[in-house]
Amino acid sequence: MAKAMAADRDDPETLAELAGQALAQGREEEAEERLSRYLRSHAPDPALLHWTAMLRRALDRRGEAIAALEQGLRHDPANAGMVHALAHLRLEAGLQASAQFEQATRLAPAKAEIRLGLASARYAEGEGARGLSELEAMLAANPGWMEGHRQFAQLATLMGQGMRALATVEAALARFPQSDALRGLAVDLLLAGEHFGPALTVADRALAVHGPLARFQLARAAALDELGRSQEAAAQFAALGNPTEQGHAVWWVRHLLRTGRYAEAAEAIEPWLTAPGAEGMWPYAALAWRLTGDPRSEWLDGQQGRCRVIDLDPEEIGLADLRAFLGRLHGRSGRFLDQSVRGGTQTDGALLARIEPEVVRLRDVLRREVARFAQSLPAPDAGHPMLSQPRPARPRFAGSWSVRLAGAGFHTAHHHPQGWISSALYITVPEGLAEGQGHLDLGGAPAALGIELAPRLTVAPRPARLVLFPSWMWHGTRPFPSGERMTVAFDVARAQPA
Repeated sequence: MAKAMAADRDDPETLAELAGQALAQGREEEAEERLSRYLRSHAPDPALLHWTAMLRRALDRRGEAIAALEQGLRHDPANAGMVHALAHLRLEAGLQASAQFEQATRLAPAKAEIRLGLASARYAEGEGARGLSELEAMLAANPGWMEGHRQFAQLATLMGQGMRALATVEAALARFPQSDALRGLAVDLLLAGEHFGPALTVADRALAVHGPLARFQLARAAALDELGRSQEAAAQFAALGNPTEQGHAVWWVRHLLRTGRYAEAAEAIEPWLTAPGAEGMWPYAALAWRLTGDPRSEWLDGQQGRCRVIDLDPEEIGLADLRAFLGRLHGRSGRFLDQSVRGGTQTDGALLARIEPEVVRLRDVLRREVARFAQSLPAPDAGHPMLSQPRPARPRFAGSWSVRLAGAGFHTAHHHPQGWISSALYITVPEGLAEGQGHLDLGGAPAALGIELAPRLTVAPRPARLVLFPSWMWHGTRPFPSGERMTVAFDVARAQPA
């Protein structure tokens, strides 16, 4: 990157190399300025306009990114990559995008990811039933398209048709009953959606058809354990032997914690804390270390400064306008297959990627507050999952959404392995809550594990209150009897590997 950035000449090849390196390293601002300067003084170059759009997208300047792609397409209208990029950007930005996805499909009919985007655009534009029907037809023609089955299951669940989530997988299995890949996908989706009874049924059927494949033995063990049949689960786990991949290790640790074998759980966790994907194991280390009195518990999440509660200025974030805007989004939202929401809805897509003024205003404030929080964290610590990360002046959002809960609604305790810092910003809070009702619990134990462990911090909801905390920390909310609780939540991305 330094070589490309320092190059004396600005030509399309050098600038394209610079843009690619900048995107890979998270250093887009200077590269975007240089490409834009070149384009202002030279004839339009569609490839460089495409690169410029990608740089602007990374900088959360999607309106300008869309303009760059539209300019490029005026000079190269049959460029399938640019049409697809434009469709994707419009979808992220909250604009209608189905026409662009349709055009991209005509230009590149073999690219399955375009068809997945089209289904998302249909849902976003209020035509989810059409999106489902199109996916169903494509899966009938190509029953081995696993990502298509996943998209169908997610979209069906969002539309309140959870009973149909596995319809295309079941249709494919009726034609190809010996497909272990299809059965594996079915059991994965059921486990992700916490449908443990049906997952056990599918796993048992898979073992009868395919024999003792480890994938289905593990699914059976996990389902039995989550259903409270721990003795049967123990026998199944024993037949599998020691975990050799993290998914197996997580289910095994959950079993150990659930059955009170805390020291064994701590020992089983240890080798995974330095392995790729350790973010998925740190939440269990937090539990095991507290339960065994390990002094690392305080180092991990017991000291001050890991969490922050900030009462924002309602006027600065435009709370009234934001509340109305989010209410309209929730009018066409549902519940995701694999999310923690109970008794409510969650918006689809990356909320903070949208370009409506209510979102842009909020995003700027949130980025500022996250940067301040990051700079205030305790001293860097290379071994710590939170303190080992760089503290960027311009944090990046890894995901963002809004949740609206109705009476008795709540979040089950969960964590976000894809993030570094996670959050909750309260937009609407029910009136007249009694002590503890609707509160956010940080650092306790998931109820499903049957462990009595008090949260590290409990936060009372209040409009315009922002809570920031480590993404790997267990967090969930308590039910409330009536009314509406609406929040915005986001994850801040970890640093990109060098």
